[in-house]
Formats: sequence, C-alpha cells, structure tokens
Amino acid sequence: MSFKSSLFFLLSSILPFLLRGQAPPPPNVVLVLIDNQSYFELSSNGHEIVQTPRLDRLAREGVHFTDFHAPPFCSPSRAAMLTGRYALRAGIHNTVGGISILHKQEKTVAEFLKEAGYSTGVFGKWHLGFNYPYDPSYRGFDEVFVHGGGGVSQLEDYYGNNHLNATFQHNGKYVKSRGFSTDVLFDQGIDFIQRNQENPFFCLIATPAVHFPTLKHPEVTKRLLARGVPESNQLAIYSMIENVDDNVGRLLDHLDNIGLASNTLLIVASDQGVNDRGAPVHRAGKQVNRGVQYDEKHQVYCMMQFPSWTDKNPGPIDELCGMVDITPTILEFCGLIKPKNLDGQSLIPLLKGSGTWNEERKLIVQCPRKRSRKKWENVSVKYKKWRLVDGQALYNIEKDRGQLINVINEHPNLTKALKDEYEAFWNSLDPAEELIPPHHLGAPEDPEVRLNGMDWYVGDAPWTQQSLAKKTSQGKWLVEVVQDGVYRFELRRYPQEASLPIGATLAEVKLGEKGATVETEPSAKKAVLELDLKAGRYDLQTIFTNTDPESGLEKWGAYYVYVAYLGQN
Repeated sequence: MSFKSSLFFLLSSILPFLLRGQAPPPPNVVLVLIDNQSYFELSSNGHEIVQTPRLDRLAREGVHFTDFHAPPFCSPSRAAMLTGRYALRAGIHNTVGGISILHKQEKTVAEFLKEAGYSTGVFGKWHLGFNYPYDPSYRGFDEVFVHGGGGVSQLEDYYGNNHLNATFQHNGKYVKSRGFSTDVLFDQGIDFIQRNQENPFFCLIATPAVHFPTLKHPEVTKRLLARGVPESNQLAIYSMIENVDDNVGRLLDHLDNIGLASNTLLIVASDQGVNDRGAPVHRAGKQVNRGVQYDEKHQVYCMMQFPSWTDKNPGPIDELCGMVDITPTILEFCGLIKPKNLDGQSLIPLLKGSGTWNEERKLIVQCPRKRSRKKWENVSVKYKKWRLVDGQALYNIEKDRGQLINVINEHPNLTKALKDEYEAFWNSLDPAEELIPPHHLGAPEDPEVRLNGMDWYVGDAPWTQQSLAKKTSQGKWLVEVVQDGVYRFELRRYPQEASLPIGATLAEVKLGEKGATVETEPSAKKAVLELDLKAGRYDLQTIFTNTDPESGLEKWGAYYVYVAYLGQN
C-alpha cells in the first residue's frame, strides 16, 4: 500500500472519533479456520445438498477470495497462516513424525498482537506442538482451550475423545465439555469476545470439524432428514458443515449485537482442499484422487468482512492469494510493522480497492508429507492462472481447470521464470537437520512434559488411538535436556487418564549413552525409571518387551512418556 493510501485508510478510520474528541478503538480480529472442508462444500459454491446460508451471505456481503490457496495438510497450513511464512521454512511438511511442530524461531501473529496490547485466545485445534516452547500458551495466546493432535481421538488427544462431550485442555488443565465440539468451541470463542470487548482482542476459533472421525450432529441431522436428505455415509459430514454454518451465524450476530461488527476484521477459511469433494462437475467426469501437487488439494474458500472499510461491496476477488497472506493482512490492518522475512503479502489493497498489489506475485506450495524434504517433490508454483507442477508440467487453469493438459513446451520463458522462483526459494531454506524441533526436558517453564508417539522423528509414526492396541511400533524423540540433573521417566502404553495395562514384562529407556531397565508385570499401568543426565541434545527411545508363550517375543515403544525433572543429584 502506498503512503497516500495508508494515510487515507488511517484518516478515514479515525476521523469520526477525532471529531468527537475520542481516541479510536484499536480494531479487533476474529479468525475462524474450518478443518478439511472442501471449497465446493458451500451452497454458494455449487453444492447440491448442504445449505450454508450464513457463509453464503458472508461471501456475498463481505469479500470472497476465489483463487485462494493453502498447503494441503493441517500443520503446514496452520504454520503458514500464523506466521506468514512458507511452512518448509519452519521444517513443517507433515502432520506427524516430529515435523508438525512449529519451530521456536518462528513468531506467530498472536505474539505480535499480544506485544501490541491485544488479548489473545485460541479455541479448538492447534496441531503445532505442545509443551514448552511449542504450546500455544508460549506462542502468544493468553487463553488456550484446545484438543490434542490433528483431530479428536488422535494419539495426542485426551483418551476416548470424540466430537460429543469431549475433554479439552483449558489453560493447561483438562476440562470436560458438554455438547458437540463445534458448538462448544464457538461458545468459548464468543465468551472470550464478550469478556474482552472493552479491549482489543484476537480470537482464533479452529474447529476439528469436518476432519475425521466424523460424527452426526444430533439436531442438524434431524433437520437434514426432515429436508429429505437420505441416510448415507456422507450425512455426518453434511451435518457438521451445516453446524459450522450455524455457528458462524451465531458469531456474526454476537459481534453485531455488542456493537463490534464495524470494528472487527472477521476471516473465515478452510485449511486445505479435499480433492474437489462436493464439486458439481469433476475432472474427466469423475472424482479424482491424485498427488497433493494439484489445485484440488490447495484451493480453499476464504472470506473476510469489515463493514466500516467501504460503502460498496468489492465483490469476489479472483487475484491469486494464499494462507501466507493472513498474517501480513492482520498486521497491517492493526497498524503493526510487518517483518521483512514474510512470504505472504497484505490483502488490504484488494480489500480497500486502493493501494499497491503485486499482480506479478508467485505462490509456492510444497508439502512432501514425508520426514525428509526433497527438491521439486510435490510442488506447485502458482502465477496468476498458471501452475508449474514438480517442475515437469505447466497448466493454464483458466482454460484447463482440471490440470489435464500439459503445455510446458509451449511456454519456455514462463516455465524458466517459475523454475527460477522455486530455485531461489529452495536455496533460501535452512538445512533440514537444523529445523527438527527438539522436545525440551527440564525447562523451568515446563518441568513436567508428556511425550507421545505421534512425534517420533525416527521410526514409526502412530497417530490414532487405535494404534495403541498394537505391540509393534517403535521410534525415537529428539529431546533437549535443558539442565543437568535427575529425570523421572514414566513409560506407558496408554495415557494416564486411560489407566490401562502396558502388557509388558520389561521396560527400557535409552537417552544417548545412558539407559535403564526395569521388570514389570503385564497388568501394570506404567513403568518408572530414573536417569542422571547432562544437559544436551539426545535421541530418546523407549522399549517395552513382552515374552508370551503363545505370541512369542513382542517389542514396541512406549506410546506415552511422562518426564519430570527431579533436581540436582
């Protein structure tokens, strides 16, 4: 945005207050992120069954970005959204396996806003690491009400959770909720807004809906059936989507009722594409399911509203935009200085219809979903309506939305420019081994931590609670022992709240050159060992062994390890 445009934006926002002799209130920000909802699972985008009147109205009366893109998986998308930087810069390119944790060197938009005096709260899905220094309470959020992992009932989540009456972590303590997860989280977000309405606030509501496991919302399902929607395996998804729409409506009504709608930037988006699920016309006449390099895994809906900005509706915006643009947009909207290391750019020139927008911008989406990254693997370089995929194919989505016709040989200059853009990005990345985030043991900020097998960075990567029944998975955590001293390791097959047996006769813990073993009863719930450790970085491995006359020798890792610092020896 030019100086003149910025000055006009500032004066038009504060002039009414100056004339009344009042200081203008800082703007508020509400960010709603829906999990795994397709761009086409809105009635306004052509879905034939779901009805989403409040989201449709938001798209109609606010701003609807029709060429908006996100990394194709949960953790990378959240990292890009909260930092304004490509997720690979933080070492995130998966949802498990030790590389779904936001590196401590990254600064979130919540941290910027908190430093500026904002009250900050997150409600729902985090999926960027827990314990110090990765937990949202260390990443700029004053109030934290979240579930573990990437969806309810994953390994990191409270044992036995589903979308109904789930147990959440509220400021470090487990609390039982009543009701459907989406309703509960919007209740919490609205309550946070109500309690902080006299101060500027940043409220992030990130639902686990409509990520699997899906569950029928009781009341909405009745509404769907009454409308003639037949029973099917899609009914749960439909009910969860319409429940999201109901809650977005509740949020909009609340902001209006307390007089904050005209001073609040509201952003509602989905976190990833879902293979064109719900699209009225599929590629080549059928639903596709191919690599994550293509637009069906990247394109998401994104809507914004701030009624005081303009007297007229700017209408749909078809400029190429992405999840990395969220943070710079919020920072500029709130009058904060944007860091120079951001990959995204502010959307305010598009929202205001004035200022400087870089129409030549290029957007890179790469998410290998493996422990190791590889050059030109699962890459889309986007420029206007062009897509360079893996450096091998070029598509013009204006003429070929399905990305079926490779025209790379017809456009050598454009191909070279897009390849050069990617090469510069790839060469700017820190070495991959420097980006693996260690789990901190013995940190004064968090002297007792819980580790889980989802975060093994070597070996297997179990991620659902159904995995706990198996006695086969093994792996290692990368840990940082913060201070010398004695550490207690409590090894469990199931988390503490489950109180279920380990089923092993021997338990072992290894950390660097140190190790300890203890014999156990199969009926025991845990095995406790202690190690005297020196500060440093190590691999942590645990092994359960069971010798059974019928099943033979079984060896697997402790899926949960509770580590406590006991002090100097």
